Amino acid sequence: MPRPLELLTGCRARGERCALVTLVGIHGAAPRRIGAQMAVSASGEVAGSFSGGCLDAAVIEEAQRALTEGVSRRIRYGTDSPYVDIVLPCGSGLDLQFDGAVPAATVDAIAQAIERREAFDLRWRNSAQPPDCTTPAQMPADDLRIRHVPALRMVLAGAGDTLLAMCRQARAADIGVIALSPDRELQAPLAAIGVALHVLLAQHALPPLPLDPYTAAITLFHDHDWELPFLQQALASDACLVGAMGSPRAQALRLEQLQARAVPAPALARLRSPLGLLPRARDPQELAVSILAEALHAYRERCHPEPAHRA
Repeated sequence: MPRPLELLTGCRARGERCALVTLVGIHGAAPRRIGAQMAVSASGEVAGSFSGGCLDAAVIEEAQRALTEGVSRRIRYGTDSPYVDIVLPCGSGLDLQFDGAVPAATVDAIAQAIERREAFDLRWRNSAQPPDCTTPAQMPADDLRIRHVPALRMVLAGAGDTLLAMCRQARAADIGVIALSPDRELQAPLAAIGVALHVLLAQHALPPLPLDPYTAAITLFHDHDWELPFLQQALASDACLVGAMGSPRAQALRLEQLQARAVPAPALARLRSPLGLLPRARDPQELAVSILAEALHAYRERCHPEPAHRA
């Protein structure tokens, strides 16, 4: 299932109209954070949700109306809403921005930012105008801005059942994965879940890794000699998490070896190991869930700052 902005840009590419709905204000508690979105295409395809209940049905109906009329407007649901028949169980009020005609230039700019894995702001000058796509503002502005950051991606190096389990858990969570391993037998099972395997031919034959602030770089080797070139490259990057599977004893030896490779102390301090939120996880599935939780936590802490402006 595509994400809302992916549906929006996909509709633009195939010449189909698509409405965008954005959560811009929360009054009380809410199941989604500011910036949550839904996209509704002219053919009825929907991506995203706000409640998973009756609110979503009402939002889809309103989005289709905004799409037909080609207008932008902001509507309150829940507390103090004109729609008294829609009651939110949490007792809150949600302000949703409906944009039935997002400009082509905005959609193209969103598509380019997604392709380049760059952060961007959607900016509304007022509720009756659709947004434009701008570079992230450094200071709060008078207009409404919602920050978008690239989705978490994982670059995983390892072998055997542990790497396969980690890739499966990540894909089940709709996280993009790049896998590296000397184990050619993993190609078929990884391809079956949409993960391409880069086969490592030698310990030092490592390709440039696509690491950015929205990527977690993790090694899952039992043979730790394979991990050093990977970790050296990852620690020189701006990855949101650099981690390695292993015991405290393995970590001490790993740090000594990386220090011998002239990896500076501040970079070494970034290396997380033992990795995972569950202590002493041994089973590959349990370990994968534990590591995935830590990666998501690191991504959320670093890459989901508060929006530049709240309604």
